[in-house]
Parts: sequence; C-alpha cells; structure tokens
Amino acid sequence: MSFKPTKLLEQKLLQFLQEDMEYGDITSELVPNIPVHANLVSNQEGVLCGLDFAKILLESLNVEVSSLFKDGDIIRKADVILQLSGLSRAILVSERTILNLLMHLSGIATQTRKLVDKVKNSSQDIIIASTRKTTPGFRYFEKYAVKIGGGDPHRWNLSDSVLIKENHLILLGEEAIPAIFNQSKNKTSFTKKVDIEVENLSELKKALKLSPDIIMLDNFSINDIQAAIEIVRQESPQTRPLIEVSGGISEQNIDMYLIPGIDVISLGSLTHSVKAIDFSLKILKVISSTRNGETNIVE
Repeated sequence: MSFKPTKLLEQKLLQFLQEDMEYGDITSELVPNIPVHANLVSNQEGVLCGLDFAKILLESLNVEVSSLFKDGDIIRKADVILQLSGLSRAILVSERTILNLLMHLSGIATQTRKLVDKVKNSSQDIIIASTRKTTPGFRYFEKYAVKIGGGDPHRWNLSDSVLIKENHLILLGEEAIPAIFNQSKNKTSFTKKVDIEVENLSELKKALKLSPDIIMLDNFSINDIQAAIEIVRQESPQTRPLIEVSGGISEQNIDMYLIPGIDVISLGSLTHSVKAIDFSLKILKVISSTRNGETNIVE
C-alpha cells in the first residue's frame, strides 16, 4: 500500500467532515458540550477496515480513542471496535463521517476477502484485483480497503501503466496497434508495463506478436478463455504475458473463472457495488457523583 503521511490523510478526512457540517451542526448546539465516553460497535460480522482513518479524524478533534482491533481483523456482532473519550459535540459532529468510512471500507474489505479465500481454496495462483471504478475523491481509501481484504489495487490512475483499450483502437483503427505499442514503449518510462485489452481470439493473436506485458481478456466466455490460454502457451512460450480476465465476474460466478493459466481477475464490483458492514456509535453518559467516590457509566 502506498504511504501517505498522517497529516495529508487528516486534511482529506477533515474535508469529508466539512461536507457534513458546512455551516455547523445546529442540533449538537442544543445539547451540553460535556466530557463523555462512547463505544463504536459492529452490528454484523465482517473484515474491519477504516479504523486507522477513524482514529486520525477523531484525534484531530481532541477525542481520545482506544481499540483492541486493527484493520484486517475479523469482527463479529456486538464487538466494541472503538472506545472514545472526549467532548460530546466533537463526537456527535464526527459520528456519521467515521461510521460511513468504516461501513463502506469494511464492506469492500469483506467482499475482497471472500473472493481471495475462494481462490485460495481452489489452489489456483490468481490475483484478485480492483479497477478504477471508484468513487471520485475516494479512490485512495477504496483501494486501501481492497488491499486490506487481500486483493491487489491494480492501477491507481491513468499514469500507472499503458492500457490500450477498445476506444483507443476505435480512434486510431485496429491496424494502428503496432504503432501504438511502439509509441508506448518510446514515450513512457521503462518502469511502465503495457497492457492490451482484446475482445476476441483474433485480436489476441495480433496482440501477442507485440509481446505485451499483460493481455486483458475482456468479457470472454469460459470456452474462449480456455482457448486463449492455449494460444498464449503455444505462441508465446518464452515471452508469456500475464493473462487478466475481466467483465461480468462476480461472487456468484467466480468459481467458473478459477482456471489454470489465468493470472489476474479484476472486478469493478469490489469498489462500486459492495454491501456496507453495519456499525453504530453510542454515547455513554458519565455520572460523576456516586457511591464511594466511584464514577458510574450508564447507558
């Protein structure tokens, strides 16, 4: 996972918070701003993700946090994920932002882990990867969640690698593939891989002649995938590209794609259509004058 300094993450997280309280929190102004304890609790099982981000945001608001968990842990219903201590208004204004982060990112991590485990159980050496189908402004966090779930973030942005796709070929014509490929070699750094998307076996054979680093089989049927693997084995035994398959793959049908010879399965659904994991935050009222000078916390 690429490193981001805490201060940069804090700035981004405060932007998320600002979206929710652009002109203040008119409801929280009605309640006393007093020191309280609060618990953030999971309401269902899943893979925890986003805890570090929640801590950064809360600590920037002078809320003390503690937890026995870390990102990547399996959590279960009723687990206390975070214990908070701070002023009531700081906790109230940040509640929805941190819950949204945890719910969405834990959903991504949970779904990714399910698919990664399917691959492991099949004994195939296949990478589960995300795509650039991410929420604008939220890519770093969603890609982080994929990584926490055991997947690969794939390309972070358009400058990560050369990916020649259908629309590029429409603009230049299929005959231009060799020229495009040569230009990609000449105009980009030697550190950048070249990936060519193909939509049928005929395009695959043409692309193999150019010795790309990666071949993406887009929306191939199972039969055509198997045929493509055999073509690559026969025609590029020495310079075999990685084989990536994508398009129409989901948790429901991924077992069909766990085929020897496939290196990467990429799924946009990992980031654009996962189900959130439910969490809730509850303030515990602090009562300061009780028996024997002890402090009681009651719900």
